[in-house]
Amino acid sequence: MKSIQNYYYLYINSDDNNSGATNCKNINFNMDSILQSAPNRQYIENQAYCYVRLCYFAMDIAPDNTNIGTTTTIQLRVGGVNFPNTFETSALSSTNGFNLGSSNILGIIPTGRQDATDFNNLYLYSNVDYDNTFIVMGNIFKGQLNLQLTDQDGTILGDTLTNNKSYNIKLELYFPEDKELNFNNNIKDLII
Repeated sequence: MKSIQNYYYLYINSDDNNSGATNCKNINFNMDSILQSAPNRQYIENQAYCYVRLCYFAMDIAPDNTNIGTTTTIQLRVGGVNFPNTFETSALSSTNGFNLGSSNILGIIPTGRQDATDFNNLYLYSNVDYDNTFIVMGNIFKGQLNLQLTDQDGTILGDTLTNNKSYNIKLELYFPEDKELNFNNNIKDLII
C-alpha cells in the first residue's frame, strides 16, 4: 500500500478565483506555495510533479437545463500545460495532419444530455459509476492554476452555461516517493 502521508485533497470553489470573475469557464487560482499553509511540507514543495485525479465535480445547473444545448460532456482542463500521459484526438485539417495529440484534460463529467432534446437521467455530475483516473502534471502547489471548462469537442463552454455560475471540485493528489530520487533538487543520480 502506498504511504497515506503522500496523499492530499484539494477542494476548489470556482468563486474563490484570484480575479473574482463571475464567469467560471476560464479562471485562475494563485496556489503559490504549499509552505504557506503547511510549513512542514518541504518534501511536497520540492516535487516537480504529482498525480492528480478529479474525484468530485458539481455545478449549479440542472442536467435538464435548456442552456446545455448539445453539450453531452464537460471537460475540466488545465490551461497552459499538456500532460505527459494523457492524449486526445482532434479532427484532421490543413494545419493538423494527425488525429492524436497531447491533452490537458484533468477530468470529464457527463451532463446527461443525449442530444438537443433528450436527457439520460442515468448520468449525474458526480456519477459514482465513473471514476476519473490519475494524470501526471507539474506540482499543482506551485504558482498559477488555470482551470477551463470545455464541451466534448474541446470548445470553451458558452456564457449561458457559465456566467454567474459556480462549480466545486475535489482533487485527490498523490506525491510519489521514489527512493532513487534526490528530493533536495529533484534530479535522479546517474549510475556510471
